[in-house]
Amino acid sequence: AHVPSEAIICWWHRRVCKPSLCERLAASQKHAVTMLDAKTFVCQVGAGSHGEGENRTELHVYKVPEAPEITPNAGGISVQSSDISQIAQCVSRNSFPPPNITWHKNGEKLQPEEKMVKIPTTLTRESSGLYTVSSTLFAHVTREDRNSLYYCTVHYWLRGERRTVESRRVNVTVFYPAEHVKLHVMPSSTLVKEGDDIKLVCEADGNPAPVFSFYKRELEDNWQDLTSLADTNSGVLNLHDVNKSSSGLYRCQTLDLDDMRQLEKDVELVVNWKPRIVAISSPLYVRQDEVVNLTCKAIAFPRPSVHWNVNGTAHEYVENQHIASNLTVRVNHDLLRAGAMCRVSNALGVSEKHIQLLDEKTSESKGVIIVAIIVCILVVAVLGSVIYFLHKKGKIPCGRAGKQDM
Repeated sequence: AHVPSEAIICWWHRRVCKPSLCERLAASQKHAVTMLDAKTFVCQVGAGSHGEGENRTELHVYKVPEAPEITPNAGGISVQSSDISQIAQCVSRNSFPPPNITWHKNGEKLQPEEKMVKIPTTLTRESSGLYTVSSTLFAHVTREDRNSLYYCTVHYWLRGERRTVESRRVNVTVFYPAEHVKLHVMPSSTLVKEGDDIKLVCEADGNPAPVFSFYKRELEDNWQDLTSLADTNSGVLNLHDVNKSSSGLYRCQTLDLDDMRQLEKDVELVVNWKPRIVAISSPLYVRQDEVVNLTCKAIAFPRPSVHWNVNGTAHEYVENQHIASNLTVRVNHDLLRAGAMCRVSNALGVSEKHIQLLDEKTSESKGVIIVAIIVCILVVAVLGSVIYFLHKKGKIPCGRAGKQDM
């Protein structure tokens, strides 16, 4: 618009005429805008007899905040705490105008809730005119929050638009008592054999992990304490060079600190071993064409199979890891000559033993000869004793005395 030459232009701020602002604003293209320039300006034109005119303008200044800094609680939080605990703190620095901060857990926005969620905020204006905002999240936690992810969002304005920037996700350590216990044998994918080294691993779902105790069931439901052999903090019981006596029921035990009740879990350890024949009916005295029972007893796990190298009727009896096989056969010449072989096998190995059969007649004749020899020896011994006794009594004169009488 046309302005008379005698017109006076004055910029007003807070009802004070500041001609110097004209020069400053005119030079604003050459100098950086500061936070102090965020004002409402009034331009007033006075044209003497032509009257006056004015207009207002508001200068908005924006400063994008730095990336928010989030600091989680480093000490951990107990679910048994009666007070709400500090989860994390979020700080947004160097922004203008001051931003807002909101909190989120697993993607859901958190709202202040009495005795459950508290979000105090502090606002600080720095000497530069920029703002620093600090927000702290306090909340109750449950054992499910051990996997929860928390983050803060900073909301700010830029050129009249609402913008946001998010912090990184953080997790806090949650302490909670154990509710369940697991006990398993390691390695779990293979059979446990004699001579193996194994571990019994006890796990509880509490944090921190509780202290564990280990036991093995003995006879009459007595339990042997093996805790001294275990790493009670890690919950591992090491068993070296196991054998069949290592088999049995093992127990892991710990304490539920919520109600002070015992938590326990049992596992059956089965040690597999190759067969060992512990008894056979050998030697066995038999008669030709007689029906006899051949016996073979063995121990092994898993249960072995028993095979005979002769034909007959077999019956098996199993008790725990013991197996007994009775074979009913008729004695013939070949059986007397070669005997019988018992073969016991499972996946871990084989054991064999020979059963010797002896003819009872041969045994009897040999026995008669032996008895006769023994009787003869006894007769000679008795006769010698009698002669010696009579000689001492003088009943039997010696040969030299007889010659003198002649």
